[in-house]
Amino acid sequence: MAVALITVSLVAIGTGAAHAAKRCWVIGTDAFGAPIYKCEESGSTQPGQPGTPDNAGNAPAQPTCRLDMYPQATFCMGESACYTEDWFVPLKLPDGPKPQPDSMPMVRRCFPPYPQQGPPGMEIYWSDSGNPPTPPLAVQAQEAKGKLDLALPALSTSPVNRTVVTVPTWFWVTGAEATQTGSSAFGLVAIATIKSLNVTTGDGTTLTCPWTTSAEQAATDCQHAYTQASYDGTATWEGRPAYAVSAYASWDIHFEMNGVRIAIPGEPGTINGPASTAVLRVDEVQTVVTDAR
Repeated sequence: MAVALITVSLVAIGTGAAHAAKRCWVIGTDAFGAPIYKCEESGSTQPGQPGTPDNAGNAPAQPTCRLDMYPQATFCMGESACYTEDWFVPLKLPDGPKPQPDSMPMVRRCFPPYPQQGPPGMEIYWSDSGNPPTPPLAVQAQEAKGKLDLALPALSTSPVNRTVVTVPTWFWVTGAEATQTGSSAFGLVAIATIKSLNVTTGDGTTLTCPWTTSAEQAATDCQHAYTQASYDGTATWEGRPAYAVSAYASWDIHFEMNGVRIAIPGEPGTINGPASTAVLRVDEVQTVVTDAR
């Protein structure tokens, strides 16, 4: 098995003081598919240091903060999953003066980096009125999703606005990125990637297409031939009944904190964005044969 090596710094929580360099390498994966790391202090002669055959050709491994393994945890500090709670007696008050007149004593608890076992460590500190307490992870996820812009641009069709029965009609959108990254919500970021383009054609048909962004692609990936005119359509075009056509994207969504992918229990892996609409009138073309004699 290839061994991937990374050098990280050990930092005392709340002090920002670096204490020692530490080397970590992947030695396997757990039942959830997450990497398991073995670490050593710098200067050790254990296998896995740079230049050894086990490390050849592998990119550095990134230690993971496993918020999903600790239900109470709401944020990460390095590799540790952490949460805050109100200060209580008989705990001592934080050192130093209050940073703000309305600052309150708080308790921060951080678990050992997974898969290490043990109770969370504790730090007592003064809250800062400018930095509200971190809400539960589910609340962070909802706010992070709200910072995504998943709206599609205008839906394009060919032919435009008017087609005829049995002629293939193409559907696509232009100008939308296949991946959207929202802004941070308490350090948590939602990232959405297009899964499919879904088109409701107005005649009772729904197309599930790959991400289609041009007429050329739509010609093979996202087309529909109507079998009847739009006499019963709910929209109008040039005074005659037409179909109201709509399209929305399905997005695969995940969350990251400080570049580390975070699993959030209860969060769906796919969400649908708002719809983009168009009007399409479908006509029948009749052939009239006349006697030319």
